[in-house]
Amino acid sequence: MTIIRILAISTPFAYLIHCLEEFGIPGGFISWYHAYRPALNKQTPFYYLMVNIIAFIIVSISALTSLFSSDYTAIVVASSFLASNAIFTHIVGTFKTHTYSPGIVTGIILYIPICLTLYIMTYTQNLLPLHTLIIILFISMLYELWNFYKYMKKTKSSQRNNRLV
Repeated sequence: MTIIRILAISTPFAYLIHCLEEFGIPGGFISWYHAYRPALNKQTPFYYLMVNIIAFIIVSISALTSLFSSDYTAIVVASSFLASNAIFTHIVGTFKTHTYSPGIVTGIILYIPICLTLYIMTYTQNLLPLHTLIIILFISMLYELWNFYKYMKKTKSSQRNNRLV
């Protein structure tokens, strides 16, 4: 079994371990996230459960696609989104709040290394061209930046509404 296939299998498991860190041991992600982004404090635990179930299904389908074909684009895309989440939510959030973000440890020791290794392996083995990898990298970052933009817009809107009341 190639390293890429091992990483494809590892990615959904990394996701589950990450969710365990966020919501179980030590847990507390929702409280931390609402302190980090207070405008989102109306999101319920059910919302976060659904988001994570959907994301897990997508990551798992990406892994299966990569296991049963010679196209590794899907798993590189999935791992890029996970690594971007680790960077833009957990690492940036930890620096901004000066508090531990539940999910930062698994983001750093699982998501980022899996993503970097997939990029290196798919490029060095000529499985994905460099321009494709660059596009995937930018799209995954743009998604996180778009979420941040939406959050900032929501924050400004709610600040304006509070002033009017």
